[in-house]
Amino acid sequence: MSRQQEFDFGIPIPPLQPKLRDRVFFALFLQAKNRAAFWSLQKHLCDLNGITGSLLLKERFHVSQRHVGDYKRLRSKIEFAAKRAGQLVEMPAFEVTFSYAVSFPGRPAAKGRPPSRPFVLLADDGPVCELSRLIGVAMKANGLKSADHFVPHMTLAYDKKFIPRQPIDPISFVAREFVLVHSLRGLTIYKDLNRWPLVAAP
Repeated sequence: MSRQQEFDFGIPIPPLQPKLRDRVFFALFLQAKNRAAFWSLQKHLCDLNGITGSLLLKERFHVSQRHVGDYKRLRSKIEFAAKRAGQLVEMPAFEVTFSYAVSFPGRPAAKGRPPSRPFVLLADDGPVCELSRLIGVAMKANGLKSADHFVPHMTLAYDKKFIPRQPIDPISFVAREFVLVHSLRGLTIYKDLNRWPLVAAP
């Protein structure tokens, strides 16, 4: 993310600082060839449901697999443990399909701010859920906390409205790798900490 570092009259301004804790998570990212179809669906569903909040850029579309944690500063021991967890997971490539959209509760209204609810595509049950489970097991084996249940999903937008679960025309893509991501949330930046191919064990 770029930013002009000084005004035209030469007075420097401080760089942007993140307002939120950094987030670390495991995810599946779309290949470039798949983004247009999901971008069209995003526009259609948001228009259909009157969502006017913040829409994710198509370059950032991903399926959240496991949340590692939120940190003021990512410690090397957390990064090391998460990478060790990723190394333990082996699965072949698989197709991810979405048949429903829904809003998650998200952040409640507070101090005059409206609620911020993720509007997401829910991944159908199958290998994507098994990958999430395996990552969770590997995280616990390396001393990281992991929820007993996690719903793989793709966030399309954030909005104050709550949209009940609704069926959609199924849409799919093939996952060929999973990624450990360091999200600088206040700066809208994703950093890849590591990637692992989804291939059958020898």
